Amino acid sequence: MSSRDSFQRQTGLLNQAGGTRPLRGATKPLIDPDALRDQTRDILEKSRASLETLQPRIELLMRACLNARLQVPGVGEVEFRHPLSPKGEQIVSYLMGTFAARPEVAKEVQVATFRYYEAARQVEAVQAALDVDQLRQQMLEELKLKLFYLSRFHEVFKADRVLTQLFPPPQTVTVGPGEDKKLSTVERLKQKKLREEVLRKAEILHGSLAPKMDQLNTTLDMIDKGGAIDIKALITGSTRAVRLIALGIGTSPQLVGHLREAKRMFELLAQQLEEAKGGGEVAPLKETIYPLSRLAITCRAHPMLKELFPASDEGLFPDESTPMRTPPPEAGAGTSSAGASTPAS
Repeated sequence: MSSRDSFQRQTGLLNQAGGTRPLRGATKPLIDPDALRDQTRDILEKSRASLETLQPRIELLMRACLNARLQVPGVGEVEFRHPLSPKGEQIVSYLMGTFAARPEVAKEVQVATFRYYEAARQVEAVQAALDVDQLRQQMLEELKLKLFYLSRFHEVFKADRVLTQLFPPPQTVTVGPGEDKKLSTVERLKQKKLREEVLRKAEILHGSLAPKMDQLNTTLDMIDKGGAIDIKALITGSTRAVRLIALGIGTSPQLVGHLREAKRMFELLAQQLEEAKGGGEVAPLKETIYPLSRLAITCRAHPMLKELFPASDEGLFPDESTPMRTPPPEAGAGTSSAGASTPAS
């Protein structure tokens, strides 16, 4: 018999009560019912916004699992609410190849997909309990935990070059002295983060298009003059390319219109970016960035205009002309992290 067994056999029950109270349920909830309902409504609103943002990306993961015949335990039949774009097809194909080469990535994707749909179900359960006034604080705490898992996807997928684009890490920002003092700290940080993101995208788009703006302007001048070459055109160093572009699209009012609109919007972007960097509002930039980036991608798709609209902004404003390669088949082959944009399905 071991010394431990001997000790246990020689130890009897206590001869007297220890003076402790039996465990009982709390006499009142930890949070006031009204405060709990208000907090729940706020969390539900933020949860839905987070789920809506993640949904196109999670659907890409789910499509990849289905195509690779990988089951996601706990998730039944899923209704895809976002059509699969050519860029999305490339991502799905990439993930299928990655699953075969790196099984650990497949497992991470399966777990992440399950956690997303589990959080969505919890949102519905909390909302239903709130509607019939049967909400318990435990349900809200469970929802917070599930949302926390969703917020850590960037850590889970940081080792993969494509998945880290789908789930980029949050930006670290500091609050400047000019922020509205009436806003809470969280709201001010959120506004600062959104402002930084708009400025970042605007600077990337401006930097992508700026080097070719002189050629674009010369091309439009040549089209307006019927293809004639003047002294100004001769000293640009790109007369031949400009003349070919002008002759190639000069008979297409639609393409010429695209160039004129790109010129106008680029000049507007430059003005708005300068004002925003000087402390002005970023709202006008938000109204210009997306249509200008889409216009640039549209022009870039035409063979005569690729010279004027290089794809240096790819990744921020995804261009479907660049294929995404499938990783090599060697097991354990890693991929480098890429920085941060979010392709959509």
